Amino acid sequence: MKTKRETIEARVPKGEMRIVPIVWFGEGDRAVKARVVLDKPGSSAKVLCLFFAKKGKFDLHTEIVHDAPNTFSRTLIKGVLDGEAAADYEGSVTINKGAKNADADLNEHAILLSSKARANAIPRLEVLENDVKAGHGATVGKVSDEEIFYLETRGLPREEAKKLIVRGFLDSFVNEFPKEEAENIRAQLPRL
Repeated sequence: MKTKRETIEARVPKGEMRIVPIVWFGEGDRAVKARVVLDKPGSSAKVLCLFFAKKGKFDLHTEIVHDAPNTFSRTLIKGVLDGEAAADYEGSVTINKGAKNADADLNEHAILLSSKARANAIPRLEVLENDVKAGHGATVGKVSDEEIFYLETRGLPREEAKKLIVRGFLDSFVNEFPKEEAENIRAQLPRL
């Protein structure tokens, strides 16, 4: 099966907020490159990505460029992989000279539900200006046995406990998406 490739480019007007939503539910292999340039004072952007898959490969690259003062960005990626699904994420934030008071954060969090699922995350910051806020982080892990045990002691079977933890992990993030996109995601979540 051929990989579906997609490129997203955005420039944000002065003083405006742009949300860039990306969702993958394992429908074949997919590669997405998203680039957002904040070159107007006071512009801001959120790149939001949610993924859940039992098969297939997801390759995501994000790039945020702060090129003006008083800009703001958040890159938030959350996903769950089961079966033999794989996800590779590489994200970068660049704060160029002249982008004073820029505020940037990049985070990716993935949960693995099987021993064959895999996720890689490479977050990067390049800060070329003083007087800015910038942070990044990434976690890849499995649902802890303690969490499952706790729910089992409350009467939930093991598989239901896993599903509840996964839904809680993803559902809390869905509210960040634009309303129509959030409704589409919620319609897909019962399939988990």
